[in-house]
Amino acid sequence: MRGVRTRVGAAVFGAALVLTMAGCGDDGGEASDATSTESSSAGSSPTYGEDHIMAQVKKVNTSLQSLGPSEKIPTDADWATDSFRKSYDATRDGYTEHGAEVKGKVTSTALHLDESDPEAPGGWDVSVYNCAESTLRLYVDGEDITPDPDNPGQVLPKGPQTEIYLQSFTTPDGGKSWQLDDSQLVEGTQAEESPCAA
Repeated sequence: MRGVRTRVGAAVFGAALVLTMAGCGDDGGEASDATSTESSSAGSSPTYGEDHIMAQVKKVNTSLQSLGPSEKIPTDADWATDSFRKSYDATRDGYTEHGAEVKGKVTSTALHLDESDPEAPGGWDVSVYNCAESTLRLYVDGEDITPDPDNPGQVLPKGPQTEIYLQSFTTPDGGKSWQLDDSQLVEGTQAEESPCAA
């Protein structure tokens, strides 16, 4: 019976573990200190350059990394959008409901600005490549059932795994601060062509 539960658990949690991995970044080494450049036109709003944006992204990663692998994002966290927080927290509820436990962490090795689009529909949008190493493992009844994406039905080999995530950030205040809105695992050609592969 335990073997059946383990196989079912691996199938149920495989995709959810990816969300956990996507959502637990550490502060990467590529982000620099915050700076903002104010427009020289009198009375105009300040504009924010890449250094400022990446410094804010680094702060978000630091906040997210401070959470344990099964810990939820606080409802008053100003570094995540409500939609990201609800999706992230729902995954943790799923672990609890199925008696699963996640151990380990994700550590960013670098952060690279991909695109900054002040004219994006819905407001200024920024995407960032998060280059990371993951030691996350998934357990049910004390048994490691971490799924191996390259070998269906098999447990992922032990040891750090290299991961690449494309994260989306939005700003509630015209670029002064930024919030994590989405985080997706990058694979295949996109991963090979990303700054993380350089």
